Amino acid sequence: MDKKYRFVFWSVVIVAAITLLPFLGNTDFTTKGEPREAVVALSMLSQHNWILPVNNGFDIPYKPPFFQWCIAALSLPFGHINVFLSRLPSALALIIMLGAGAVFFAKRKDRNVSFLASVIMLTAFEVHRAATNCRVDMVLTMFLVCGLYAFYKWWERGCRMLPWLAILCMSGATLTKGPVGIVLPCFVMFVFILFVAWQQRRLGLSVVWQTIYKLFLAAVLASVLPALWYIAAYQQGGDQFLGLVLDENVGRFLGKMKAVTHDNPWHYNLLMLVAGWLPWTLPMLLSLFVLPWKQLAARLQSKEKGGLWSRIVAGMRKADAIQVFTWLSFLLILFFYCIPKSKRGVYLLPCYPFMAVLLIEYTFWFVKRSLLPIRFYIGFLSLVGFVLTALLVILRTGAVPDSIFHGKHAWENLQMLHALSDGAMSFGDIILVMMPLLAACIGLMVLLHRRAGFITSRPVLASTVMTLLVFVGFDGFYKPMAMNAQSLRPLAMQVQQVAQGAPVYALTDINKHEVGEDVLRFYGIDFYLGDRVRQFDVDKPKNGVVVVPASKKQLLDAPFCNAYTFKELMRTQHRVSCFKDTVYVYRFTQVSSGPRPQ
Repeated sequence: MDKKYRFVFWSVVIVAAITLLPFLGNTDFTTKGEPREAVVALSMLSQHNWILPVNNGFDIPYKPPFFQWCIAALSLPFGHINVFLSRLPSALALIIMLGAGAVFFAKRKDRNVSFLASVIMLTAFEVHRAATNCRVDMVLTMFLVCGLYAFYKWWERGCRMLPWLAILCMSGATLTKGPVGIVLPCFVMFVFILFVAWQQRRLGLSVVWQTIYKLFLAAVLASVLPALWYIAAYQQGGDQFLGLVLDENVGRFLGKMKAVTHDNPWHYNLLMLVAGWLPWTLPMLLSLFVLPWKQLAARLQSKEKGGLWSRIVAGMRKADAIQVFTWLSFLLILFFYCIPKSKRGVYLLPCYPFMAVLLIEYTFWFVKRSLLPIRFYIGFLSLVGFVLTALLVILRTGAVPDSIFHGKHAWENLQMLHALSDGAMSFGDIILVMMPLLAACIGLMVLLHRRAGFITSRPVLASTVMTLLVFVGFDGFYKPMAMNAQSLRPLAMQVQQVAQGAPVYALTDINKHEVGEDVLRFYGIDFYLGDRVRQFDVDKPKNGVVVVPASKKQLLDAPFCNAYTFKELMRTQHRVSCFKDTVYVYRFTQVSSGPRPQ
């Protein structure tokens, strides 16, 4: 790596590592999504099966296992898997992607653009959340984006030899979430190569076929490693595994999944991008009010250089290759994920590295005309810092009564209130609490033009530093304090205590599973119990302990009431947020006939 790019690389990597790594393990699992991935890695180690382990007593993984391999491999030296290690692959994936992107764009654009684009992407809500979650999406995004970078470097060299780095990245992406890891990079690169050929007026049938041939060969080679896993997994899982693969990859894309999830219209993705870029959405939207709309309209209506379409085509022909690559990568990925019926904001993560560059370039352009959007954003962050700190002080004084919360979520809100107001604070916590306040002070210095230094004299850089400080305070103190009030760990420990060493089972409606409907799983409890949970209606055991939500208690009646006796051991006093219901624990014993559940 050239010395002049090392500073950018290490600056981005160090900032990302300091922002992400120290706080990964501070927040327990509170949803079903994270422990669902972590328990697969846990079952790999406990069963010594790295191909297709059975977890939760019944499930086989429906995604390829690279993400879980990473968790298991990182956990091997420690002999156990915890929350921190489960989230570490996602954080490392973002750090790698940010470092690679910083160098990639610094070489081809500008070091300031590449650095700031990396930092604003780090603090975009959707990206930051994915990097601190135990989910496959950030690892997939890293492989997809780095694969596109590698493809571009291969194109710069005249498409000679084979793009081995891109091939390895596509293999990793496919082993993370399926064939999309090959299809998407090849699709983007195919359009880009043809577009550049059109720019150079050499687009012909031979160029099209050469491009198809080279990308097809790369796709075939990228399929080799994933194919080995698919074959081995099919040998273990048979038709059940094959059905899951077809449903997840073919059925999801065609909108024919057995259990349709996240079914949304195409414009949903646009709304998710706006929400995903928070808090940076605010200055970008405000900038629309300071643009020279009259001048732009006059230029569009001008007929001096031909019609509007002619000028657009002329501009497209003059655009440099890296700008074309950046725009096409963003737009084609967005278009690709608008096709399936199933849409989620997290699917759009590969758009963010390219959007970040475009947004920073746009920011540099509009701040030359008006600093108002950035100064307003700095003022907003200052207000957030002061208000957040003041609210915490008020909460710690006990001035907020419990009676302010009402309704269905009152108990969960009260637990978060008590965690923030009553929880013990260490010296480190006090430092973290001061981060938003420090951001507010920097903001005031910028707005009042006092003590102008390297940061405060540069509003865009100042707003970036302020956003980082707010995120550090949130991740390090506020988020763990609030979210751990909804942790699944205490419930798992209660179940372990009342079970007294007996086998633990969960009730799954097997009929729903067979027709493809969504089925409740106790992934969080299973993770914290070390993958001890089995399925009651699948195993039909002789005795043990069964965990069931209140809404599913009736499932214990008709099929099982004549074969088992049930004794209630415990119930949660309030609903568990993950299940949106209270949870019962019964001890059961198999008999010829018996009473109904108590």
